[in-house]
Amino acid sequence: MRPGPVAIEITNAAGRRGLIGVAELPADFARCQLTYEPFLTAARLLTTQTFRDLFRAEVIRATEGIGVKDITLLFTDLKGSTAFYQRIGDLNALDLVQRHFERLRDATVRRGGTIIKTIGDAVMAAFQHPADAVGAALDMLAGVEALNRDLGARNLILKIGVHQGAAIAVTLNDRLDYFGQTVNVAARVQGLADAGEVYLTREVRDAPGVAALLAPCAVEATTARLRGLGQEMEVFRVTPHSGGAA
Repeated sequence: MRPGPVAIEITNAAGRRGLIGVAELPADFARCQLTYEPFLTAARLLTTQTFRDLFRAEVIRATEGIGVKDITLLFTDLKGSTAFYQRIGDLNALDLVQRHFERLRDATVRRGGTIIKTIGDAVMAAFQHPADAVGAALDMLAGVEALNRDLGARNLILKIGVHQGAAIAVTLNDRLDYFGQTVNVAARVQGLADAGEVYLTREVRDAPGVAALLAPCAVEATTARLRGLGQEMEVFRVTPHSGGAA
């Protein structure tokens, strides 16, 4: 446009209100490609231990649950914990279980995950990527075995299950938790594991980066009927060669 006053007439033929903008650009203006710095997604935030530690009581009502399209859940349990308590006494057992929880938390945070809750002697953890969950599971087995070696007895026998899928995040009992079929499957898969084993579903086994983590392990494919699901599904039993499966 030439310098000086300019009159602009605009006719709206769209049938609805619109927005018009006028900009003065420098003579040497050139189009540029915009780039954006990495940003923090909701899924990443919900699987960050620091966020859970600081905002564990933030309320997400059940009627307003956050749908998480893709999350990887890990469940652990101790085999024979009842006999273990009877053998060494409640106080000694509680001390060892707390030390085992510390190993599990360290492995979880190191792999970018978060502890959702503890259930008795068991742990539920969440990860953004399946490879991180599998890496944490293997680290957990190694960490608990190292603890047993320090104790001079194999008192703590860990078993783990991992599954990936969609879930709903809500606040329950002042704690951010997950609900849905993915949670049920992950818990049931953990129930298949025996001492020193990790059970994975097909979704986790085929995820990027998992095959490389499993290379040093014995991996056996099998089918199992999970309680409450009513159908068989393919699962993978993983046993670290260095781990002491009983």
